Amino acid sequence: MAGLATLVALGGCAGRDGGAATEERSEEVIRLQPGDRPVRFRLDTAVSEDVKRFTVETLGWAHADLGDSGPLTVHVYSDEEHFVTAYTNEFGISPAGARRQLAAGQTVFASPGGHIWIYLTNYERVPEDVRRHALFHEYAHTLQEWQAEIRFQSEEPAERSFVPRWLVEGCAEYLAVRAGARRGFVDERAERDLALSRARRTAEPLEAFESRGQPGFLGGDGEAYSLGWLGCERLAASGEGPVAHGFWLSMAKRRDWKAAFVDAFSVTPPNFYVDFEVFRSTL
Repeated sequence: MAGLATLVALGGCAGRDGGAATEERSEEVIRLQPGDRPVRFRLDTAVSEDVKRFTVETLGWAHADLGDSGPLTVHVYSDEEHFVTAYTNEFGISPAGARRQLAAGQTVFASPGGHIWIYLTNYERVPEDVRRHALFHEYAHTLQEWQAEIRFQSEEPAERSFVPRWLVEGCAEYLAVRAGARRGFVDERAERDLALSRARRTAEPLEAFESRGQPGFLGGDGEAYSLGWLGCERLAASGEGPVAHGFWLSMAKRRDWKAAFVDAFSVTPPNFYVDFEVFRSTL
């Protein structure tokens, strides 16, 4: 972690929006380098030093490899009720919906405003490389939002914040796999083969997954991830920059995903969908 992050302990328990400060046992701050970027850790008493070190190290890698995603808050809970109470206050999902996702094995989530949520019970059950992959994926979402300067699928009409689900999830996964492979904790060929296998299970076009699933991007249809992964691979054929930064920065200016898409990729969405289906038929 040398050169990536410094860990500073803070006394007491800071309050936060949502009124769930009573559920949090302590707060700590790290600063990721370069840029002295603050990351707040909100933890309960069961979070070990090893978990914190591992998570800080991985976020430091993501920050260095993917770019600056602004100030972050990382919530780590070992108790399901504490997690559900705090998470649902922040994200607007129902408690029942949050519990269903935890029961299905979800480990890490991201929510608007630079928040990453870790459910320790599931997080510690999976191998280290899976944890790192999940953190890179969720960090990519915080990067997308920070650059675009909007909350995706916001209920505020003025934000004009719609972005296709396949683009949000597919590009986060594509970038996480690519960066993880460079770090040595992801097998890129195996991940691509898995995406191909899943994509072949549906005959629906990529366009069908613009809005399929939950509006807050809490999981959803697998095809939005697998087809989206391949869609973003196609968009990144000449480089990762437009997928990682160009589109999202254009969203900050345009507030219209189709205009931002043309800016970043020099093709209209309808023409890209035609191109992608031809490309897909060769896979």
